[in-house]
Amino acid sequence: MRSAIEQLPASRIREVANAGLGRSDVLAFWFGESDEVTPLAVREAAAASLMHGETFYAHNLGLAELREGLTAYTRALHRPLGAERIAVTSAGVTALMLAMQMLAGAGDDVVVVVPVWPNLTAQPAILGAKVTRVALAPRADGAWALDLARLLEAVTPATRVLLVNAPNNPTGWSLSRAEQQVILEHCRKTGTWIVADEVYERGWFGEGKAESRLATALTL
Repeated sequence: MRSAIEQLPASRIREVANAGLGRSDVLAFWFGESDEVTPLAVREAAAASLMHGETFYAHNLGLAELREGLTAYTRALHRPLGAERIAVTSAGVTALMLAMQMLAGAGDDVVVVVPVWPNLTAQPAILGAKVTRVALAPRADGAWALDLARLLEAVTPATRVLLVNAPNNPTGWSLSRAEQQVILEHCRKTGTWIVADEVYERGWFGEGKAESRLATALTL
């Protein structure tokens, strides 16, 4: 086995899950899913699809009607976007791995804002990239914050990818529009790709939605 794989730390999420599986007094939120079963309408639609024989390969980018639906959803939130820019994968971790495989490889520098879902730092390490972590820190009021100057110092012309999860899991930290613009301008100067994991953009307590790089990129 490759040493990069052997040296990966074990998943603490899996440790927690193993300790709680089978217990009726614990809510199973460790894998980022609800403790409720999938809604009946969704299960019925999946069963109907199987009964209709929809079991064959589809377009590599995903079903056309699904991509059109995602396009409309994204357009309503952020900016005009064509369905040709949308790709549907079998899982979120698959999408993130594909993105990393397209952008980074052995010997490349990748900067990640942490703490973050461990798969996000493991993926570039698996590919042989050097991972530099820039940590969030709690302010005096208890809210988590980013040392923007430190991040910009870490992202150099040698940095292939900057990976940012905002709104952040597990801290709840999020980027402001001004911070996004500063980071975007800096990465354009260094030639660094930004991988923005914004899966929690609707799961926050501000107005409507969190700031998205889709909107920021449109203004610059």
